[in-house]
Amino acid sequence: MASLQISNSETQIPAQLLIARITQLHSSISKLDSLRPSKQVNALFSQLVKLCTLPCDIDIMDLSKEAQVMRESLINLCGRAEGFLELEFATLLVNVPQPLNNLNLFPYYGNYVLLANLEHKILLDNGVVHPHKVAFVGSGPMPLTSMIMATHHMKSTHFDNVDIDEKAND
Repeated sequence: MASLQISNSETQIPAQLLIARITQLHSSISKLDSLRPSKQVNALFSQLVKLCTLPCDIDIMDLSKEAQVMRESLINLCGRAEGFLELEFATLLVNVPQPLNNLNLFPYYGNYVLLANLEHKILLDNGVVHPHKVAFVGSGPMPLTSMIMATHHMKSTHFDNVDIDEKAND
């Protein structure tokens, strides 16, 4: 697949081009035998993340029914793939000394830092300054967002992480 180039003078990717490229990736991802981390899986999802973080004014409510269905499918595929990636990394971490010192080795650690910062800001903006307890529902096998919040933003808060997957809870 050819890479998508956007010059510095352009501020947004045309919506039709973005949707076409995401449709191609969805087709490739849907055909994978497994969503477990591999060179192919990692490459496809890295391309998807890169596309989805480009500036573009798309109102998802204006997407065609077909694009809405594809979007929902991609959300599910991404969630499953992220779960596999987190499980693999969590399994690796439990076998190293001082695992919390190695969280930054997670491939998307920077994204989680940004997410934790955003979630913390949302809490502050809504008057939640020093909560005693926070529950993360759907935290996955490696609750990285809550780990970052606990170490960077809410050091005195008790965090409970819960997931539908028993292995994730273990």
